[in-house]
Amino acid sequence: MSFVSSPRVPVYRITLFYGPELVQGVPKTLQCVFNVKKRSWKGGVQIVVAIEETQLVTAKQSLQFDHWVEETLSHVPHEEHADYALRAQDLFIQQVCHLKLQLAIQEGIRQENSKLDRQFLWKELDEAIVREESSIKDQVLTELDIHSCEESS
Repeated sequence: MSFVSSPRVPVYRITLFYGPELVQGVPKTLQCVFNVKKRSWKGGVQIVVAIEETQLVTAKQSLQFDHWVEETLSHVPHEEHADYALRAQDLFIQQVCHLKLQLAIQEGIRQENSKLDRQFLWKELDEAIVREESSIKDQVLTELDIHSCEESS
């Protein structure tokens, strides 16, 4: 008799609700809103994740994201290039917000609607972005439904 273990079920189910969008009244800050449901909770909560544009600019520079996007989109038809590039920027912000949310979950969150301030876990997020570079880029490619230039070579 063999026992086959079932795939590990994640403790949290995280779904992007909306974003990125500018935060009203807070200059140069973007946010994404996520629905978060822990298996043990009866219901989910909404978590607002705020990020300063300066942190996003630094993250893009450290990952050479804009250059990577240009290379990745080099085989996309010219008339679609701008739409894909704009979508890639939004997806990048969503991925960074999602990463910040994951860091907050590791710190511990309660079952209540809340907001992760733009300064919350700043240094930890910078480190995680560099560490998770390939995952961030892979997710952007998946969401864009295109293959990177390295895969097509």
